[in-house]
Amino acid sequence: MITEGSTDHFKIDANSGEIRTTRVLSHDYGPSYRMTVIASDQGVPPLQGQAVINIQVIPLSKGRALISQNIKHLVIPENLKPKKIMSLIKSPDHLQQHHSGKLHFSIAADDKDGHFEVDSSTGDLFLFKELDYEMTSHYLFRVVTKDHSRNPPTNSTVFLSVAVEDQNDHSPSFREEFIVISVEENAPIGTLVHVFNAKDGDGSFLNSRVQYFIEAHHPGVNPFLIHPSFGTLVTASPLDRERVPTVVLTVTASDQAVNVTDRRLRSLMVKVVILDINDHSPTFTSFPIALVKEDAAVGSLVHHITAQDPDAGKNGRVTFSILSGNENMAFMLDESSGLLTTTSPLDYELKSQYILTLLALDSGTPTLSSSQTLTITVLDVNDEAPVFKQHLYEASVKENQNPGEFVTRVEAVDRDSGDPSRSASRSDPGSYEVTAFAVLQE
Repeated sequence: MITEGSTDHFKIDANSGEIRTTRVLSHDYGPSYRMTVIASDQGVPPLQGQAVINIQVIPLSKGRALISQNIKHLVIPENLKPKKIMSLIKSPDHLQQHHSGKLHFSIAADDKDGHFEVDSSTGDLFLFKELDYEMTSHYLFRVVTKDHSRNPPTNSTVFLSVAVEDQNDHSPSFREEFIVISVEENAPIGTLVHVFNAKDGDGSFLNSRVQYFIEAHHPGVNPFLIHPSFGTLVTASPLDRERVPTVVLTVTASDQAVNVTDRRLRSLMVKVVILDINDHSPTFTSFPIALVKEDAAVGSLVHHITAQDPDAGKNGRVTFSILSGNENMAFMLDESSGLLTTTSPLDYELKSQYILTLLALDSGTPTLSSSQTLTITVLDVNDEAPVFKQHLYEASVKENQNPGEFVTRVEAVDRDSGDPSRSASRSDPGSYEVTAFAVLQE
């Protein structure tokens, strides 16, 4: 506060803005004062505003006065019901003894606003209707007393300064009752998420000063902090959407009335949605081994490739491809479904095993991927007939030999694997004239 002239007659409360005198004022010494009041915020950089205040010092009456003093100060709580406030005369006995019926009291016409009335004969001051600090915090009006006992009648004036005392009759209020806000899961600790701004309609400093606190609906799941004075909600611990996708909070605003039991509260429901980022690579869940018969028809299903990605939306949408090992393009992998099928006939005798390198790729930005080695074993089927090593065998044997006499050895080869490849060789009865011989099977 900057005062022109004397600088020590007034003081201002830095929080409430109330200006009060620091000493007794004299009209003769200083009939008026002019001052500039500066309001500063707490921002960076701080900003200021200013207002000019002119104060007039009211002189006291020099003549004899019935009124005990020419200016009276009253403090009235804003919730006071209409009633008698005070009497403007020294005492009823004084009025009855000296001025019975000869005094007339009235509020100056220019000062009437309907809140105060004065009894014209007794000088009793009444509150006519309730006050509202938030509408008007101070009243200054004149009560004129006309004394008809004098000739000619004389007038005297008393100034009434009525300060309205604020009562905590307003609760803090939010613009909404429920809001949804969001923050990315990779937000560092201390990231500003939201600024809450509750308003309190009370006029005085503490009754309208709001402080905030929060409570999570699920105990132990609250990665946020709120500044009690500024209402700023910030991250207090790392976020993980895959573990906690949403947090529901109750934000409460409380005024700071001096009497704790008089403090008023108002709450707001807040749903904080944790936004996904692409922080997980796909993970294969399908078995890395597959079997397929060599006689499988073209287009047959060989294996179902599956992978999981806990990220949401496109960050968790996985596509598949074959990186290597698909010789002769024997297989086709559907990138969306993960179904691996044959594209051409298989032949165990030509190739009995394929080793494919598979890729699972998500659709996030940037994309993340993982790979898997899939071993495909081609199972043999009995699709090859035995083949003799010679088309014609010639042998001789002496007649009259005992049964079991060695004649010759025939051999056949079967390209199939396992037991089916064992050729069972025998003499065809239609091929030999002598049917008493048997071919040993090996």
